[in-house]
Amino acid sequence: MKPHDFAKYLRRNPAEPLPWREFRRAVVIPACDENDSIAETFASLASARGIEETAVVVVVNHPPDAPESCRRANETLLHRLETGELQLPRLVWRFAPELEGGVGAARKLGMDAVIASLSPENVEEAAIWSLDADTTVEPGYLEESEAFLAQSKAGAVTIGFRHREGDTPELEQAIRRYEEYLDAYVERLRRAGSPYAFHTVGSAFVCRAASYIRCGGMRVRTGGEDFYFLQAVAKTAKVAELQKVLVHPSPRPSERVPFGTGPSVRKLLRGEPLPEISDGAFARLKQLLDAAASPGALDRADALLRRLPAASAAFLEAERFPAAWNGVLANLPKTPGAQQEAFHCWFDGLRTLRFLHAAERDASGD
Repeated sequence: MKPHDFAKYLRRNPAEPLPWREFRRAVVIPACDENDSIAETFASLASARGIEETAVVVVVNHPPDAPESCRRANETLLHRLETGELQLPRLVWRFAPELEGGVGAARKLGMDAVIASLSPENVEEAAIWSLDADTTVEPGYLEESEAFLAQSKAGAVTIGFRHREGDTPELEQAIRRYEEYLDAYVERLRRAGSPYAFHTVGSAFVCRAASYIRCGGMRVRTGGEDFYFLQAVAKTAKVAELQKVLVHPSPRPSERVPFGTGPSVRKLLRGEPLPEISDGAFARLKQLLDAAASPGALDRADALLRRLPAASAAFLEAERFPAAWNGVLANLPKTPGAQQEAFHCWFDGLRTLRFLHAAERDASGD
């Protein structure tokens, strides 16, 4: 990474550095009212090979409207950290009361502190893991995911996960159904040829520090920060999937975020189905991606539109593809693969999801 780019990120995202600089691994853990679970998370990290050389950053935080019970719980957690009840070899914490932006802001605060502790010389080899305070890991969590990151030459790696067993038969059934739901979505994206066919679970990925900087850092959102961040990484470097299960998130039906595991599990426990997307919608996605990959299809916007069914072309027009693509082409280098790469930056994971929903509405006549 160029020193200029590194310095530019630090200017735009100032952060207090960690006490150390001689590390190449860091794990960032947001913690909000996590006294009941964080000790188990720490115990699993303590058994992870390589933890002695790994910085662990805990960001204790709560939103401005947090109830008094949450505030007291965070004060208790801080006391446990300060007195050494919770210990790891290279542990540091940040307290961020009244933090706007939810878990995304907490992850960013911790990850930016890691970046501020690096130098232009070691930023290329450093890696940052994203974990949650109610999640446990396997002993090979650090070493195996780091090796896969290096082997894959990716900017980030999503790590295989399996939620811990539910406390009741109903919760166990719900969390396994949710895992099947996530796996099916990613697999059908893969079959359609999407470069965004990877899981986006905030407690189960690792990224290169350099890729973190190049994509603009963690997204500040109350939910879905993992989706938007990994999508951004995929636009600047590959996101690879490590299938081996090394992470065990909590199955609890949390109410902290507007979507994701907690709300989905609550819905399943109420007997409500999750919003399925039909095979027909994925077939239309594959048709669009295949058309975009055909020779000459991206030379002009209308060249792609002519290759598509009317409904798919109408979606791209509603998304203002013709005007956007003309602007892209005007600034695109004439190198092999540049058009494909640029198209997938425009037709990203979010537009892919919107396209699938539109295809589903077309099929139902809504």
